[in-house]
Amino acid sequence: MSIEFHHGAGSVERCYPPDCLSDTHDHHQLLVGLDGRVDVEVEGRGAAVVPGGVCVIPAAATHYYLGLGIDNRCRVLDLPVGQDAIDALFERIRFLCLSPEEARGLDDDALLARLGGAPPWYGPRLNMARLTRLVQDDPAAPWSLARLAEAARLSERQLRRSIFEATSQSPWQWLQGQRLARAERLLITGDATITEIALACGFADGAQFSRHFRRWRGMTPSDFRRRP
Repeated sequence: MSIEFHHGAGSVERCYPPDCLSDTHDHHQLLVGLDGRVDVEVEGRGAAVVPGGVCVIPAAATHYYLGLGIDNRCRVLDLPVGQDAIDALFERIRFLCLSPEEARGLDDDALLARLGGAPPWYGPRLNMARLTRLVQDDPAAPWSLARLAEAARLSERQLRRSIFEATSQSPWQWLQGQRLARAERLLITGDATITEIALACGFADGAQFSRHFRRWRGMTPSDFRRRP
């Protein structure tokens, strides 16, 4: 769940969690980067929302978002459907670029007026929200470096560099973290056995999973599950 800071009746500021979450809503939405980085995927198109970056999310468009680092902060503006000028702005999914000063200083009306002339924003080539979603959808798949690179549409060298820049981890460390996070959710929400969870999340067996989980959380999966 994102953390919100309300500023009157207009836009709010949010800090997004380091989990790949999804949302769909019946209003248009703007995400404007203020600090840090939030990766967003909107119906197959993705970009990093960094200071000055703008993500335009039309109503009813399913989107995924992932906060990278605890210092991320976005300005979020929800807008109603049915107003011609606003609907026209959201006719297509776009990523735009403002200066960080504009992103922080313009009021909501000035921000909307400025977007019509804002240039496209591309940002880093690796979209972590998209790659995270693909891995979380099938954590037990044989995710080799080559397969991760293909999914990310990068070379293996580019993938190593991009993941390290975004997370300070190697691709293997990042993948293990995704598998362990998925396993943790299954421990909390389901009644599958430790071995079943291990196999579902890409570990060879329950013993291997338990070793990795203990290093990660400081306790065994069984002890974690028994917590009050």
